Amino acid sequence: MADDGLAGRTVLVFGAAGALGSGVASAFASAGASVTGADRAEPAAANRIDGVSYAAVDVLDDDGVGALLERGPAPWAVINTVGGFAPQRPLADLDLTELTRQFELNLVTAAVITKHALRRMQRAGQGRIVHTASRAGVVSTGSGFAYSLSKLGVLHLVSMAADEVRGSGITVNCVVPSIIDTPANRAALPSADHAAWPKVADIAPAYLYLASPSSALVNGAAVPV
Repeated sequence: MADDGLAGRTVLVFGAAGALGSGVASAFASAGASVTGADRAEPAAANRIDGVSYAAVDVLDDDGVGALLERGPAPWAVINTVGGFAPQRPLADLDLTELTRQFELNLVTAAVITKHALRRMQRAGQGRIVHTASRAGVVSTGSGFAYSLSKLGVLHLVSMAADEVRGSGITVNCVVPSIIDTPANRAALPSADHAAWPKVADIAPAYLYLASPSSALVNGAAVPV
């Protein structure tokens, strides 16, 4: 891989104990970045990635996320791979508890991360924020309403945050997967053609590019993968 300018830069990956987050954290570590992986609980020793340090934080804890972002030097990049999934169901059977939970897992977490990452990066005058949306957020069929609407909210959050930071040395973008081959997605859709799904290793380079210094002119983008 060509030099992407990430060597030695501080990168914070939220959701690093998950399948997507661990793969993304590994890709940043391989690029030479100084990576901290954040999740509700630190992974077991056997699941830790060489070159990645870990921190435990509940991403719905506003104060906890703020405290994490205040530790040490301001991160060059903050990557958000946190999220939840809910399957398709008829709107006549809408589960309001599920709707609220999807907003918490997908949109509220992204908003909390954005809030504190921006506050820290604005003092530093530079940085990259990369969220994870979903193709479900831009289509009206094939996905559950609760999941789809929460991911649409992430796309709008990225657009609004990008407008706020335009010209500041900070960018806010997101990766928009169709679906990713992870154990959780296989369990949710057991009859799908899993072999055709994109792998985490194939998607990770999109995060690296959006977090790189060379992507300075890319702001407010929703990159489909």
